[in-house]
Amino acid sequence: MKVSLYHKLFAAVAVGAALLFCQPSLLAQDPRGSIIGKVTDPSGAIVPGVSVQVINKAMGTRLTAQTNEAGIYQALFLIPGTYQIVVEHPGFKKIVRDGLELRVNDRLEVNLTLELGAVDQSVTVVGETPLLNTATASIGTVVDSRRVADLPVSYGNPYELIGLATGASFTRDPRLDRPFEPTHIVGYTIDGTRANRSEITLDGAPATSVANAGEVTASYVPPVDAIQEFKVQTATFDAEMGNTEGGVTNISIKSGTNELHGTAYYNRMLPEMSANDYFANATSQARGDFSYKRWGGTLGGPVYIPKTYDGRNRTFFFFAYEGIKDSRPRNNGTPTVPTEEMKQGDFSRLLAIGSQYQIYNPFTRRAVAGGRYQADPFPGNIIPPQYFNPVAVNILKYYPKPLQQGNADGTSNYLQPNLQETADYVTYTGRLDQNIGNKQRLFLRVSYYDRDSFYNDYFHNLATGNFFQFISRSAVLDHVYTLSPTMVLNLRGGFNRFIRVTEGNPEAKGFDITTLGFPKAYADSVPPVARQFPRIEPTGYQGTGVGSEFRPTEVGSLGGNFSKSQGAHMIKGGAEWRAYREQSVPYGNDQVGRFIFDATYTRGPLDNSPTAPGSLGQSVAALLLGLPSGSSYAARVDSYAEQSTGWGFFIHDDWKVSRKLTLNIGLRWEFENPMTERFNRSVRGFDFNYVQPFQADVQAAYNPSLSPLLPPQIYTRGGLLFAGVDGQPRGLYNTPKRNLMPRFGFAYQLNKDTVLRGGYGIFYGFLG
Repeated sequence: MKVSLYHKLFAAVAVGAALLFCQPSLLAQDPRGSIIGKVTDPSGAIVPGVSVQVINKAMGTRLTAQTNEAGIYQALFLIPGTYQIVVEHPGFKKIVRDGLELRVNDRLEVNLTLELGAVDQSVTVVGETPLLNTATASIGTVVDSRRVADLPVSYGNPYELIGLATGASFTRDPRLDRPFEPTHIVGYTIDGTRANRSEITLDGAPATSVANAGEVTASYVPPVDAIQEFKVQTATFDAEMGNTEGGVTNISIKSGTNELHGTAYYNRMLPEMSANDYFANATSQARGDFSYKRWGGTLGGPVYIPKTYDGRNRTFFFFAYEGIKDSRPRNNGTPTVPTEEMKQGDFSRLLAIGSQYQIYNPFTRRAVAGGRYQADPFPGNIIPPQYFNPVAVNILKYYPKPLQQGNADGTSNYLQPNLQETADYVTYTGRLDQNIGNKQRLFLRVSYYDRDSFYNDYFHNLATGNFFQFISRSAVLDHVYTLSPTMVLNLRGGFNRFIRVTEGNPEAKGFDITTLGFPKAYADSVPPVARQFPRIEPTGYQGTGVGSEFRPTEVGSLGGNFSKSQGAHMIKGGAEWRAYREQSVPYGNDQVGRFIFDATYTRGPLDNSPTAPGSLGQSVAALLLGLPSGSSYAARVDSYAEQSTGWGFFIHDDWKVSRKLTLNIGLRWEFENPMTERFNRSVRGFDFNYVQPFQADVQAAYNPSLSPLLPPQIYTRGGLLFAGVDGQPRGLYNTPKRNLMPRFGFAYQLNKDTVLRGGYGIFYGFLG
């Protein structure tokens, strides 16, 4: 009879999960914990119908549970913190279990034995939290609030602490360790999974975006002082876990409590107190100049409005702020610029080194034997002013004077070992918690950060320099509703938007290229948003200009989870939906003009003669003469707007088979819709038989008599297939629909000091 009832209940929960699935919804990995246990009498018999109150000591909030027919109670979706359990039942003394520390994503099993007596008598038990977790096969490392607060992290990057977990290895550039380096700081491989493929959640909602061929990037990073604690789950067998190749990091943001509390801090790094790099010392390089300041603070407590509202035990707020100013040496670029003599057409110093640096006059080229072309040298390696191109003369005015003598050939005459990258960073996080009686709990968290960087300012004018910006916005709204002492419903929605902006020097925005001598018609053809200094690239010398891009990514999530205790079974089912969106509007220098100069037209005497080493001198001469060897101009913007959505649902049972054995059994199913492009501009394939609409015009103009090598007819068959056009599916690829992910785990308590765990699970990563 019990097995039949269990099967019916399992099926009912599956149907409920399916209904949730039909409403696009999601419950992501949850950082909150739970307390479960069994209540027995002095003889060891189970006691059903016992009232169990679970109290958050800091917030004063109460959650009322009740033991079921198997004597089991459960308190779900609890914020990490210190808890007290109060048990009352007629005919027995009141039991108070105090000092229970609940960690992030924890599952504490607290069994209680009642003592005979009157309810007005009480037994208080103050003891340590059970050291052994006997309720689940999943394992992970908890980084508690003390370690979060006490352990030093570079530049306030809390994700460095992920490396404390067993099985977590950092694989990216350790120098890019600031909290606003979104790809590198989450570059962990966990238990052998690929790097940048693990899930990170803040308060249960996704805190990552997907880019770079499926790599995970951090869309928001909270200040260290805003984190309550977090857990790195290296092996999880809960069917609720999805959208990851295995590893999950759950981060819990602090909440307000009944006491007003806060922090304030200021950090500064001084170059004098930092050691030089080992390799810099080995090559006698001086320590780089840098500056670093980080400041911030937090404030949390009850919402209290004098004579109007007292939010103690009900309504709480928490706010965190942090700012960073960082300056450090970065790439020196190509440390060579034309000399002042070169700008005047005088390359005689190079000729003094050797004849290979001779500049030849391309305007004297004429055909010679063997199909080659020959040119005459400029006497004395000096170009007369009448050959100067006026646009080139104006461009060279933006080139600075050399900073050093450099080598004999003029290279390395513009060394800037302390060329700085400056970064300004600010972040805000706010959270509001509301308790509605003992049955409903809500919280809302809103976060924001802005990082502005400026670097590659080689010439210290508008011809060079990069402006780089990250803007992050995220929010999550969560509602827990205790339907009955044995049934709980949790609904959540989350959203984050991460914007990446790349531009040239802000001073160059809207630059009028007619001031360089370019024709007005050419300048007018450049879109106003793309107007900046053109890209000039003389081989062997530092170039100018840089491309621009505006690229926002978004992640939206909705979800629901229904939990029910039935006898020895703790059953939950839920559904999930996510949407990943990415847009890109690139404005490359090709839209202003990209011009490449080398020795193609200035070497000699023949057009295939050896060039000067590195085209030195000859490339600047080509620029001065206005003869690029290559140039490009983009007539349109290659923008895109793509989206991937993912669906899934799960059902899971934690079965307390006996006092020592717990089984975790679940099944998850995920389906990822193929990536789509909003305006159907993506290529889906190639049709070798497609007849181009201009084929008739081509055939009419075709004249095979021009050469005996030409075929008698010409065809223009073959063409690209665009998604969503001419009957093609909108999706860019086909995705599997049978991504079933069984999960099984067990936890067996061998003795009071040892628990044996094992499990099996299948996980699928996100394609889009």
